[in-house]
Amino acid sequence: MSSATYTLTMQDRAPAVRPVRQAVGIVRVSKVAGREGDSFVSPTDQRHSIHQAAEREALALSNDDIFEELDVSGGDPLARRPGLTAALRRIEAGQAQVLVVAYFDRLFRKLSVQEQVLERVEAAGGTVLAVDAGEIRTDTASRWLSSTMLGMVAEYHRRITREKTNAARADAIGRGVPTFPTIIPGYRRGANGHLEPDESEAALVRQAFEMRAAGAALFEIRDFFKAHGIPRSYRSTQTLLRSRIVLGELRSGTFVNKFAHAPIVDQLLWQRAQLTRLPRGPRSPSERLLARLGILRCATCKAAMVATYGYKQRGGPRYWKYHCGNRDCTARAMISAAVIETAVVERVRARLAQETESAAIDLNVAEAEEELAQAQSLLAAAVTAFDGLNVLAARTRLLELQQAVSKADERLAMLRAASAPARVINASGDWDALLVDEQRDLIRVLVTPVEVRPGRASPRFEIRVQ
Repeated sequence: MSSATYTLTMQDRAPAVRPVRQAVGIVRVSKVAGREGDSFVSPTDQRHSIHQAAEREALALSNDDIFEELDVSGGDPLARRPGLTAALRRIEAGQAQVLVVAYFDRLFRKLSVQEQVLERVEAAGGTVLAVDAGEIRTDTASRWLSSTMLGMVAEYHRRITREKTNAARADAIGRGVPTFPTIIPGYRRGANGHLEPDESEAALVRQAFEMRAAGAALFEIRDFFKAHGIPRSYRSTQTLLRSRIVLGELRSGTFVNKFAHAPIVDQLLWQRAQLTRLPRGPRSPSERLLARLGILRCATCKAAMVATYGYKQRGGPRYWKYHCGNRDCTARAMISAAVIETAVVERVRARLAQETESAAIDLNVAEAEEELAQAQSLLAAAVTAFDGLNVLAARTRLLELQQAVSKADERLAMLRAASAPARVINASGDWDALLVDEQRDLIRVLVTPVEVRPGRASPRFEIRVQ
């Protein structure tokens, strides 16, 4: 019996090398403050578990590849899951292949969202890995059943927890006990959990509302609080001035108790403070004609489009364009700046051609001024009439009057701006003689919002003028 001789080459001896896959991770916590809803699993613990899984599976993963969703419910729709949406974009763009999460219920607590995510990940050739449950797939009947059962249990847990929590919240709000840990200035928590006015702080809060009603800016009120030993951020100052807690109300979701505790600000003063609207500070100019006019809108999400530029080739000229400013938009619109600007100018000039050469465009500034004065007069009369009364029933009327004033003020501002070029305007030559700001003023008044559709199909937009 002859024996065979086998020769092993270096290629035979070399172990198979698996390509390194790029991973993205998700860290989610429903409630950071109060640990309400879910059992709290800290972001640090979740990150550690994700990194361990990446090392075990030979996945490329850095801290920048992990998206945090803090104070985000697992039952929220995908549109309200910014971290998960960003991770999906990476996988669909081919920049990552594995979506890693420490615990299955950190990723999904709603079956419809689970279905969307798994379909999109698998369509892009990726996979989902939950450290506690393993790989989540739907490519076979058994895997679909397994993942669906996990999703059902997670959603059931969310639903039953919400039912129990809602009952407790309803009871607490009904008794006048806050369900949140942080108490706004002007109040302290009493022995029975109810809010009690802190007279020294309450006086400062009332003064802050009076300052706002008189037209003070938010940063002035913030500095006022700081000077009196109550440090507040700009945002928390804004939140305080909108809070209805100062009116004696408690709210938690749909549960409302309008007489939970003693108010420290009366309804009339609160309403006057809400009416204050101050213009924003100056913004840096843009060289594009339609920038910051707000007339270009993404047809997908209705968000304003912003001007930006790129380069078709390195070292070449700038290529200007407008694109949807909403990063969470599912189909962001983009269009060449030259194309849309030319179309808008041609439409405006065609509109101007309808006017006679001897008459300027009638912008009715005097009429708008009279309309604003009348709206302000009606609002002032209503505020005076409701002084000392229970204005809960009159709130709707006050809001209507407030909206009328805001609308009249906005219209007058636009008309005044558009009437700035004090000359007869026609389509033959005066347009080119206008300054860029004067052209923008006319576009702002004449052109209604233009929705730009994504893609290359024509037509992508329709321009209407007044």
